Amino acid sequence: MLAALNLNAYATTESKVVISDTFTAAATKHGFNGELVNRLCEPLPDIVSITCHHSGEDGPFENLIVQYRYNTRTTNNDMYKHVELNDIRIDLKHKQINFWSGHQITTPDGISVNRIEGTSNSYIETGGMRGFVSRTDRRFQQQRDTEYVLSHTSEFTYKDLDRKTAIYAITHYQKMVSDNDYVVAYKEDQVIEPVTIMQGASFTFPMSEPLRQRLIDVIQQSAK
Repeated sequence: MLAALNLNAYATTESKVVISDTFTAAATKHGFNGELVNRLCEPLPDIVSITCHHSGEDGPFENLIVQYRYNTRTTNNDMYKHVELNDIRIDLKHKQINFWSGHQITTPDGISVNRIEGTSNSYIETGGMRGFVSRTDRRFQQQRDTEYVLSHTSEFTYKDLDRKTAIYAITHYQKMVSDNDYVVAYKEDQVIEPVTIMQGASFTFPMSEPLRQRLIDVIQQSAK
C-alpha cells in the first residue's frame, strides 16, 4: 500500500512524494542508515514526483526502488501529440541506477508512426571520460491503433564497479548521451516528408547537486 505524504515543510518545491508502508524498514535492513533513507524520499527542485517503493518482501522478486520523475514535456503537432517522461530510478537492492525515458506518441486517425533506430548504445559523459553504462534497452511498441510508446533505459550498475570508479562517475556526471533514435509520423498512402518527433538528444538527464549527493551517498553505503 502506498501512502501519499503532504510535506508542507518543503513548500518551495512541487515534488509529490509517495512512500510505501514498508520502504523505510526494508531500506534499513539492506544497510542504509535512517538519515539517508529519509533524505532519499524528500522533495527536490525540478523533480515533479518521488516514489519510494518496496514490494515482494524477501523473495526473489523483491523491489526496493526510489524513482525521481522530472517534469513531463508535451509537444503538440497536427500529426501527433508527444508526451515525454524522464526518470532516474535507484534500485537499492540490486545496486543500479536506471536513467529511463518514456515517450508516448498519440496520432489522429489516418496518421501512423514509424521508428528509425540507431544502434542501442549510451554512456555517461563526465567531461574527461565516457562509459560506465552496463546495458542499454530501447523498446518501441504500438499500444493501440493511434498510440505508440518508445522507452529507453540506460543502466548504471555500480555493484560491478569498484566504489571509487562508481563515485567518480556520479561526482563528475554531466549528462547521459545516446545514439540517435528517430521516430517519424506519416500520412498513410501519401508520399510526404516525414516529421521527426525525437532523436538522441532527448535522452539526457540533468543532475542537481542535492540529487547528485544522494546518489553518491547510496553508493557509499552499499555493501560490496
